[in-house]
Amino acid sequence: MKHHGPLYLLSILIVATVASSCSKTPGGVLEPEEMASLIADVYRGEAVIEFNHASYYNDSLKKVVKQSVLTAHGVNQEEFDSSLSWYGHHIGDYIRICDRAVEILEAEAKAIPDDPTGSNQMVVAGDSAQVWPLSRYYLITSNTPGRHVIFNLTPDETWEHGDEYQLAFKIINSRTPVRSLLATSYEDGRTEYTSHEQNEDGWSRSTLRLDSTRTSKSIYGFIEFNPADGENIYVDSISLIRTRLNPATYRNRYRQNTFDYGKKSDNDH
Repeated sequence: MKHHGPLYLLSILIVATVASSCSKTPGGVLEPEEMASLIADVYRGEAVIEFNHASYYNDSLKKVVKQSVLTAHGVNQEEFDSSLSWYGHHIGDYIRICDRAVEILEAEAKAIPDDPTGSNQMVVAGDSAQVWPLSRYYLITSNTPGRHVIFNLTPDETWEHGDEYQLAFKIINSRTPVRSLLATSYEDGRTEYTSHEQNEDGWSRSTLRLDSTRTSKSIYGFIEFNPADGENIYVDSISLIRTRLNPATYRNRYRQNTFDYGKKSDNDH
């Protein structure tokens, strides 16, 4: 299945009626190839924000990135919104545009030299790494067999004591809570975890900070859904970003939940 990215999912939500496909775009609507190129750049911009969340910590800074993408294409916000709305009502055309945007991104990815170590687990940006191992978006309905997205990472040579992991994802069209858990198990039998429940649309974020004195043997967790009958939940832009130990925030780890094998669950104080 092709991964179309966040704007594809948004377009599904705004479709009120699906009109018959029309190959010619009206005035004020971007042509298909330009729209595909713009969507690819929007997705790149979102990736920049996700990889550098500490630098883009509020909506104003994020808007600067998004506006720079539009400016580079000579498009203003009104033209982009009009084009998105028109294609949203011509879903066949829009799917083809999203497929083209994916082709653009995949072609660029193929042009990047292969990792000489042969490891493709991580995409590194400075001291940050995107380590999410699964699809970046899901559609969950009341008929979906599995209600959990489960992940598990095992250590490699890039892991360090005290690493910090942030699980983030965007929830769209949810009427029921979405729960997530992010955990680590250490070689000495200790487990630490953090959990989060999101009760509305928008971003869900949770952070797990590893013990700098212990060796982690796995990072794992899940995203859990409980859709009501007829509910369609879109989960988009899933990321698991690893950063190195940050002395300024390390003490926050003492609020994490802990469990030692054979002992009663407690808090790490």
